[in-house]
Amino acid sequence: MSEAMQQRKRGRRPRAALAVAALGATASWGAPAVPAAAAPPDTGAYLGVWNYDQPDRRTMRNIAEISCLPAEPDCDSFIPGVPAGEPVQIPQIGRVVFRKGAGPGEVVGRTDRGCTWSFEVRGRALELAPPGQRCTNKVIDSDYTLLSWSVRVSGRHERETIKGISHHEEDYAFTLANGSRTRDGAEPWPRAARRFGGRWTYDPADPSRMINMVVHRGPDGPRRSERQGRVDMVVLPDRTIAARTPDGCRWTLAASGNTAELAPPGQTCTRAGESVTLDFWQVASDGRRQASIMKGSVRRDGRTSAFLLNVGALTRLAARSRAGADPDGENVPAETGHKEGLRRR
Repeated sequence: MSEAMQQRKRGRRPRAALAVAALGATASWGAPAVPAAAAPPDTGAYLGVWNYDQPDRRTMRNIAEISCLPAEPDCDSFIPGVPAGEPVQIPQIGRVVFRKGAGPGEVVGRTDRGCTWSFEVRGRALELAPPGQRCTNKVIDSDYTLLSWSVRVSGRHERETIKGISHHEEDYAFTLANGSRTRDGAEPWPRAARRFGGRWTYDPADPSRMINMVVHRGPDGPRRSERQGRVDMVVLPDRTIAARTPDGCRWTLAASGNTAELAPPGQTCTRAGESVTLDFWQVASDGRRQASIMKGSVRRDGRTSAFLLNVGALTRLAARSRAGADPDGENVPAETGHKEGLRRR
C-alpha cells in the first residue's frame, strides 16, 4: 500500500495536498492571493448643517484668539489701543455646511462667510486637506489662511480645532482651541420664541475687546462708535423674526437652531435724511445672551459709508425674560401671545 493510500486511510491528507494548502486558502495552484479592497472612509457622520454653539469666554468655548506670530511676540495689535503683544478674543458664531466631495472620503465645507474648504476623513476625524487653504471672509473683508482644521463628531455634536493665519496689514496667528457645534435642525416655534423673542440690550462697549464697537469706513476715513440701546424681537410661527433696532428700523431674520440670519439680505430702512442697508446680520442666542455680527451701509447727503459690528453682545432684560416686545409697539407674551399680537395688527 502506497504512503498516500496509508495517509488517506488514517484520515490525513497527502503531503502534496498539504503543500498546496500551505499556499493559502485564497491561492489556486500557485496564483498569488488577492487582498480584499479596503472600504472607502465613511463621510456620513459629518454631512449636514452645523451651527456654532453659544460662545463662552469663561470656558473659551468658541472663542478664537488672534495673536502675534511666534517670530514677533511683541507685535502691534490691529485693534487701536490694545497693548502690543496682547491677543484679541473673537467669539465664533455661524454655520458650516458639509457635503460629500468628489472622491472617496472627501468632504467639502461651505461657510456662511463665503468660503469653501476641502477636507478628507482620516481615521476618526475630518481634516483640512491640503493644509494652507486661503479665503476672504466676505463679512469682515479680511483674508485668512487655514493651516489645520480638525473635526470630530459624536451624534448631533462636534468638536473642532482650527489653526491659521489672519491677514491684516500684518499677519497674526489665529487659533480656535475649543470649537463646538450642534447639527442644525428646525426647532418648534415655541422653542425658537424662547431663544430670540423679547427685549434685548447691548452690553457696555469695550474698545479693547471690540465688544459693541462699530467700525465705519467712508469718504472721511475710518472711525469707531459704540453700539448702544435696545433690540426688540418677536418670533412668528414660521420662525421668522421681526426685529426693531435702536435706530427705529424694522428688519426680518430667519431662525434655525440657535442661529438667526437676516432674511432676505440687502434690506433697506429709510429714515429722515438717510437710508440704512443691512447686508448681513447674524445672531446666536441661548435665550439669555446674544452674540451677533452686523454689516451694512448708510447713505446720507449723497455719500455712502460702510459699517461693521464684528463683536456684538446683548443681554435679555430680566424684567422681560418671558415677554416679547412687538416691533410695532405692542407687548405680547413670548410663547402664545405672538399669535394674538399678529391678529390685532
